[in-house]
Amino acid sequence: MLYIDNTVRMWGHYGSVSASAHDHMRFESAVQSRVILLDRRRRVDDLMTGAERISLEDSFGTSEPPDIEGVRTKRMPIMDRPAGPVEIFEVDGTAVTKVGDAGELAEAERVIVDGFPQRMHQPWTRGRSLPPRLLEVPGWTAWLARRDGEPAAAAFTYDDGNAVGIYWLATLPQHRSRGLARAVMTKALAAHPGRAATLVATEAGEPLYHSLGFVTVSTSAWYMLSRTK
Repeated sequence: MLYIDNTVRMWGHYGSVSASAHDHMRFESAVQSRVILLDRRRRVDDLMTGAERISLEDSFGTSEPPDIEGVRTKRMPIMDRPAGPVEIFEVDGTAVTKVGDAGELAEAERVIVDGFPQRMHQPWTRGRSLPPRLLEVPGWTAWLARRDGEPAAAAFTYDDGNAVGIYWLATLPQHRSRGLARAVMTKALAAHPGRAATLVATEAGEPLYHSLGFVTVSTSAWYMLSRTK
């Protein structure tokens, strides 16, 4: 629930809440509907039927896959870390800073879109994935690592007052295997020593998160559907 509470609040800043109930939240953006399951007993078929582009996240990982043609399923661990200090990891020739304006946000956005990658946002269009209004959201922070002056890795965090969620940590291919993801993670965690941290891990990122004190608390199921009209 630490993760669910954080991600529901975070996504609320991205798009309008078109429908909500005690068992799910639905957010509408320019590219898709996003549904977050709040009750493990809810049938996911009912929430996805009739959709053209939708991503449904079951953080409990207990739902039956929807019986809908074209749905892709992906399972990823949800990981939490207790509050506490962390030693900042530094990489020669690399500086990790908080994003301070729309220009820097666009640099971080492009790293995330191309490095994560975010297929639905490619080719990259400025402001489509990380709109500038997010810079005004209390608790929302983007992080950018520059290697030899060039944008190389990025992520963003959302502090909801109880925990800090870490989202979309990405490194561009030409800058990988140099410790940049660790540098971004430790800088972000060090900025919130009094907060527990929570995230969804990709297979590539899981070893890094374990080494920083994260533990797996659930295995989420993601159901994704994209129909071409």
